[in-house]
Amino acid sequence: MIRPLTLSLALFCAVSSSGRPIRVVVWDEQQPAQRQAYTNFLGNQIAHHLRKNPALEVTAVNLDQPEQGLPQPLLERTDVLIWWGHVRHDAVPQALADAIVARVKSGRMALIALHSAHWSAPFRTAMEARLIQEAVKQLPVGEREKADPEFIQWRSYAVPSRAEKASFDTRFERAADGRWHVLLERPSCVFPRCCTPKQPSTITSLLPDHPIARGLPPHFILPETEMYDEPFHVPEPDEVIFREHWAGGEHFRSGMLWKLGRGRVFYFRPGHETYRVFTEAAPLGIMENASVWLGQKVLADAQRPNFSGQRLLVFSKTSWYRHPAIPMINDWLIELGTEHGLRVEATEDAGTFTDSRLKAYDSVLWVNTTDIGKSLDEGQKEAFIRWFRSGRSLIALHAAGVQVEAKWDWYSGLYGTDLDSDSEYVSATVKVDPSAVQHPIVAGLPPAFKVDGDWTNFKRSVRGLPGVEILLTLDESSYDPVRPAFKARGGKPMGRDHPMAWTRVYEGGRFAYTMLGHDTRSLDTDFGRAHVVRLLQWALIGPR
Repeated sequence: MIRPLTLSLALFCAVSSSGRPIRVVVWDEQQPAQRQAYTNFLGNQIAHHLRKNPALEVTAVNLDQPEQGLPQPLLERTDVLIWWGHVRHDAVPQALADAIVARVKSGRMALIALHSAHWSAPFRTAMEARLIQEAVKQLPVGEREKADPEFIQWRSYAVPSRAEKASFDTRFERAADGRWHVLLERPSCVFPRCCTPKQPSTITSLLPDHPIARGLPPHFILPETEMYDEPFHVPEPDEVIFREHWAGGEHFRSGMLWKLGRGRVFYFRPGHETYRVFTEAAPLGIMENASVWLGQKVLADAQRPNFSGQRLLVFSKTSWYRHPAIPMINDWLIELGTEHGLRVEATEDAGTFTDSRLKAYDSVLWVNTTDIGKSLDEGQKEAFIRWFRSGRSLIALHAAGVQVEAKWDWYSGLYGTDLDSDSEYVSATVKVDPSAVQHPIVAGLPPAFKVDGDWTNFKRSVRGLPGVEILLTLDESSYDPVRPAFKARGGKPMGRDHPMAWTRVYEGGRFAYTMLGHDTRSLDTDFGRAHVVRLLQWALIGPR
């Protein structure tokens, strides 16, 4: 029995406020051979099951309908597109595939590709876009808009040899005009062996807690399958949710998930047209789970805030310990800003802190700026204080409050505490402070949840300081709060009152702190991204 999928921590951003169901379109080539296993075609079988879920509004279409079943008005209102194709891939125009992938990249739709859809135009276009995306990420953030990607071979249906690896040759050439010519090996989106006669397979849930695998047993058997064998020549997925194997020793990553822009692509391997795969409870449950979870992602993305050209200054100069991940965090913040219409400028030039230059920014964010009092001279500090008191805002990440060698009295008063020690990078239970459950930064979060991070111990709690609202706290019983190096120097845990994130209204300005940001591991998660965006909302727009 597949348990119904509920809203997860990753989707705490008020999906339910959309007020409408998730709109799923099941696209089917409707190959006549399907009637050997499905009286009313495979796609209609999936659609019939999905319609039992009241959270889903399901439309079934097929290739022989006008505009290949996907006229633009229907495509524009699709949240999740499930695609089954096999022998008529060439009947789908590239323009339609491009439109599908553009919607996925923009976060307006998710794509689920089934079985032989690995060779469909939408899936292949998505894999090519993913390969370009990951290649361009190798360039510095400021250079990525100068990339001109080009694949070095045509698409084909050639099957690779078993000796080929699912890796892709990528080369960067700097042109005289400063642009980057990015040469890429095109993914073939196929595998060296397949198509043994009907036989059972065993599917293992590699990520049993993943929403797409929810309610499934750790292993289940499909009595009728067609075998595919690795290596599958596609870009490395972000998550492999299911692995499938056969009695002959063949195996396949049968449930793979990629992030593409702001959207997602999920590939599920089983589904041969003459085998009754989608009469089995587990594959149908996977389709339902995937439709709901991916659809929730689309609805959440539709509600993402847009900061409409507001400007954020990211400052990361350090004068004591320097976290090695600072450049990566800066790049991550720039990318996050781009997604939300926020103009982000990262600098370590203390000369930016003047009255004339600071007035261009709506907010400032400090990334692990240890000993900030030593990084700014007295004139720069005074300029910042004037800017802050004029009604602006400051966000501090992780170690941005650490002052060891040079105290800045004003900032110490604003921050309200200082470093005592920290933990290893571990998972800890984070709790919403009971006083803050309605605060816009944490509204909708469960009372307690797990987060990985490097956790700071302060010399004292900021609770009770004027203007402070504690948002999140740490449960020290869930992890060891003091790592051995600090224990040897007398480092102490904080006990029951261990703030992890808080806000403060202070001297006319707004201040927000979060312990996230030791590196991008804690930031580049569903919770981390949503948490930072909500901090930005509060800082830029103000309390609501």
